[in-house]
Amino acid sequence: MRKTLCTIVLCCVIAFGVLGTPVWISSTLWDQDALKYVPSGPGYPVLAVTELIDGDTFEALLHIAPQLIIAVDIRVDGVDTPELGRHGGKCPTEAEWVRELVTQFLAEAGEIRVKLTGYNFGRWVCIVTVNGVDLAEWIKEKKLTKGDRCPEELKSSPSEPRDSTRRHPPWAE
Repeated sequence: MRKTLCTIVLCCVIAFGVLGTPVWISSTLWDQDALKYVPSGPGYPVLAVTELIDGDTFEALLHIAPQLIIAVDIRVDGVDTPELGRHGGKCPTEAEWVRELVTQFLAEAGEIRVKLTGYNFGRWVCIVTVNGVDLAEWIKEKKLTKGDRCPEELKSSPSEPRDSTRRHPPWAE
């Protein structure tokens, strides 16, 4: 995987120099080892939210370098909302309602930025800010968390607080 990623990165660098056009990389190429190649910084601008899986997970296009755009699955750090997404949950009506409210909040945003804090289950775990507002804090303020809306889901999957024991990218350790 590392050799494949290095080859892809090298091809991207050559494409930047030769073509001078943005290069898009799919999220399937990013894994725990690949995160060490992602530059750390103040956060990356979200160009587009392509799909909202549930209230705390979405797919987005990120602009991480002058000519590099990547597609990644993002999990909002510090909050857990009712499950709806790919694996379903115990409160589908509540989960759909939460997703709609978060969708509306993101749709009205002027600027969305993400700061990588970890990697879990094939997703980037990020602090997400929407017009300077921490999305996790906004979700908690609006009482949209799993504990507020679907406490029966907590029995099978407890929410994960910020700075938990999950795997972090190499520069964060």
